[in-house]
Amino acid sequence: MSLSAIDVSRRFLIGHRWPFQPEYTVGVDGVSCEVVPGRTLGVVGESGSGKSTLARLTLGLLAPTGGRIEFDGRPLKNFGHTQWRSFRPAVQPIFQDPRSSLNWRHSIERIITEPLQNFGQGGAERAKRARALLEQVRLPTHILQRQTSDVSGGQLQRVAIARALALDPTYLICDEPLSALDVSVQAGVLNLLLDLQASRNLAMMFISHDLEVVRHVSDRVLVMYRGAVMEDAPASDFYAQPKHPYSQILLGRAAPLAEDESLKPTSVAATSGVEVTRCPFTDRCPFRQDLCFKERPALRELAAGHRAACHFA
Repeated sequence: MSLSAIDVSRRFLIGHRWPFQPEYTVGVDGVSCEVVPGRTLGVVGESGSGKSTLARLTLGLLAPTGGRIEFDGRPLKNFGHTQWRSFRPAVQPIFQDPRSSLNWRHSIERIITEPLQNFGQGGAERAKRARALLEQVRLPTHILQRQTSDVSGGQLQRVAIARALALDPTYLICDEPLSALDVSVQAGVLNLLLDLQASRNLAMMFISHDLEVVRHVSDRVLVMYRGAVMEDAPASDFYAQPKHPYSQILLGRAAPLAEDESLKPTSVAATSGVEVTRCPFTDRCPFRQDLCFKERPALRELAAGHRAACHFA
């Protein structure tokens, strides 16, 4: 069983230009990746690189405008009611800010048990399961009757994890799960996720801008820039020898040029058929050459399982 993105793209309408021609911006551009039980795919990149859009596509919360998301070899776009009822418990999200992703009007118990109610568990079973889940995420059961405003941010993120685990998922899509937390509680939540992964054989997509956290949790790393994959490699290889200039900059091993506004890619008109014909990273690359402006590099294998989208990597 696996959860895969295959050449997935997503564009967003940003307006119209005269005469009534729609314009789009690219959120995700031809991304392929796979999340495998028992392993973690780390997704890194700066804000606006398309990480969260990829997470929402993988969760089925957004539909791709190109390519497909597959669950156990079946495209999500072909799912009917029965298939979605199987997919939803198996693939669960943990979002960045639990205070905005969880309903503040509900008690902790209702937040955790709502998925169980939706999938037919009785009241007594739900209450027992809620207590067991809180114990699994190392929280005292007496907070079940509290509201979200009555617990700390770290505790609330553990509640969000408990809710995600309620239906015994196989996949967790973690979108910046530590960034809204104090540094003092981040390590505890991170170690909790790793322990749960080991005990449950969970697959995780772990999205973060913190490369040290990603180093700690990931088996494989996907580097994104402006919606496209710059590098895709085993974590040990990526941190030992990053191939793409953008990866080297993120890891502090190369100094970027100042961003050149004149080189930034523009939005794409829906009917114009315009394609990005140069490297997306040209405007910041310290090693750019004439070829980078003329031809977009393919994501090619440079070592066993290690790919980079750069002409000169």
